[in-house]
Amino acid sequence: MAKFDEAIISIRPAFTEAILSGKKTVELRRRIPPVEVGARLWIYATRPVAAIVGIAIIDTIFRGTPQAVWETYSDRIAINRLEFDSYFEGTREAIGIRLSQIQSVQPIGIEQLRVWKEGFHPPQVLSRLSASEAKRLLQMSSFEEKRPSNVVRLLRA
Repeated sequence: MAKFDEAIISIRPAFTEAILSGKKTVELRRRIPPVEVGARLWIYATRPVAAIVGIAIIDTIFRGTPQAVWETYSDRIAINRLEFDSYFEGTREAIGIRLSQIQSVQPIGIEQLRVWKEGFHPPQVLSRLSASEAKRLLQMSSFEEKRPSNVVRLLRA
């Protein structure tokens, strides 16, 4: 399966709030989605929110035993051990996606998304975006990309 640079990821509202507040910087998955480090994720909060509410960049993708992932990232996943063990029950491998450059955006509701892309359905895991779709979402979200600048401003005293 081809990997891509822009995608929508579905996350439950409690976890989107934790991500946007900075309490959760690692998203857990039972299987690895087809994305690469550096990809931009549009964070879709599932119902009852039903809207894209943020953007993050994939900093690292890691995999390991559930125990190893818990020991390394438990302070960055915003769930307790019981919830973690329940989620990974019956699996040998845990996947973590470390997020960086997390930012809120002007919410884009499900109805707007269905106008933006005919037949839009929130993804089960991830949904690939083309460059033109991502550009349109940037416009709809009133998001201004922060681009690094090499301009140095000298001020007189």
